[in-house]
Amino acid sequence: MNENSDVNGLGRRAIFAAAAGAATLSGLPATARAQQAADPARPILVRGAHVLSMDSQVGDMPLGDILVERGTIRAVAPNIEAPAGATIIDGAGRIAMPGMVNGHIHLAQTMQRGLSTEHSFVGYFQTIVLRHSNRMTPADVKLADHAGALEQMAAGVTTVMDWSRETMSPDHADAAIEGLTDAGIRAVLAYTAPPIPQGGDASAIHGRMVAHARALKAGRLAASDGMIQLWTCLQGPDFTPLEPALVDMRRLAEIGVPIAIHTGASIYANRKPRLLAQLDAAGLLNDRLQIVHANNHEDDEYKLAADKGVMLASTPEVELRMGHGHPSMFKAAAAGMRVSVGTDIPSMVGGGLLPQLRVAMAVELHRLNLLAIAATRTVAQTPPVTARQMLEFATIGGARGLGLDRVTGSITPGKRADIILVRADQPLTAPVSDPAGLVLLQASAGDIETVIVDGRIRKQSGRLVDADATAVFRRLQDRAEEMAAAASRG
Repeated sequence: MNENSDVNGLGRRAIFAAAAGAATLSGLPATARAQQAADPARPILVRGAHVLSMDSQVGDMPLGDILVERGTIRAVAPNIEAPAGATIIDGAGRIAMPGMVNGHIHLAQTMQRGLSTEHSFVGYFQTIVLRHSNRMTPADVKLADHAGALEQMAAGVTTVMDWSRETMSPDHADAAIEGLTDAGIRAVLAYTAPPIPQGGDASAIHGRMVAHARALKAGRLAASDGMIQLWTCLQGPDFTPLEPALVDMRRLAEIGVPIAIHTGASIYANRKPRLLAQLDAAGLLNDRLQIVHANNHEDDEYKLAADKGVMLASTPEVELRMGHGHPSMFKAAAAGMRVSVGTDIPSMVGGGLLPQLRVAMAVELHRLNLLAIAATRTVAQTPPVTARQMLEFATIGGARGLGLDRVTGSITPGKRADIILVRADQPLTAPVSDPAGLVLLQASAGDIETVIVDGRIRKQSGRLVDADATAVFRRLQDRAEEMAAAASRG
């Protein structure tokens, strides 16, 4: 008898699960689902999904099971016996894949959602950065990071790199960590070096930040089971004179954490020619540096950066809208760089990574098509950019782009269980012919039914499993209105 054949209307797998005393989540009330999400000791078995593992050794499985125990992926196989007491997640009609990795987002700007709909780059800085970000209290940062992380998980993102321009003090940084922790997302918190007020003591202010960052790294974050990593972020040499920027980078490098800087966009007024070569000459081009946007560096510099292990984050939609230039992710990846994709500013765009991947794929194919038409009057019969490649940017590639590929980014035994299930039997997704293409080009955030982060269920049956979510977004609305009114007064 086939494993999936019916016996009096019940699949053999279902009988097997019942015999093991397992619970099926889809049949439980919300309170029970929340209790199970909070129990990391309870095994989880995803049963009968189409598995896109994003691991060349594991491969894909048209019908596969995934076993999670204590937050770790233990096995991926066509048929896995359910441990006693396991939570069973029905994967029939679903595509299981790694949770996505958002490689660059200013998460606290979730509080300013929609305010940059009509903003240019200058308008964004004048409004969001100078009138909102600098007004945010630690409580605001905690609330916005919590809400922003919930949004990302709802859209299938399980890891974020939070470039936190708003962590302007140790209290703000502590609050950001609390918000990320409350949401339950995997995160990199990039702690900013705050601007120095006129007449301020730069040495004292930066010294306090460095001391606090060291304490975080050695204390609270070290005890977080790896869920939150610490980076630092700077304006960088394309925004300030070169020598002071290099001094800041050297100072922060002493903390022993990666540094992220924005570079190489066409619209940066202080953009410096051959900046990456200059950073290399200064000994600052290394595998603990992430460059963001980086649209228009010289071609040979991407290879130089790749040879040094530099990471790159691309945010296609914002870059195209604001005039940064063509997304650099493709030429950077071709040069061998570790590339992640991000959403950038919630004040302008949202919805997780799928819209970013679609925009990037379309604009790159458009560029290549124009080149082909100019040369041969035709285009390639097989497009040179595939759906699989784009999903890799958001999963295993994105994890590499944050140095987290040993932890997440693929459905691989031994990695932490960051997994999403996409409905493939819904009005926008059925029928299935190309699973990778379906996820990339057909599915919406609403089709992402289940999200598991570090072995904990964070979204189930299409809804967030967070008892505080409604209250969080209500408080976010109230505080956003208050802040907008204050900002309008100058």
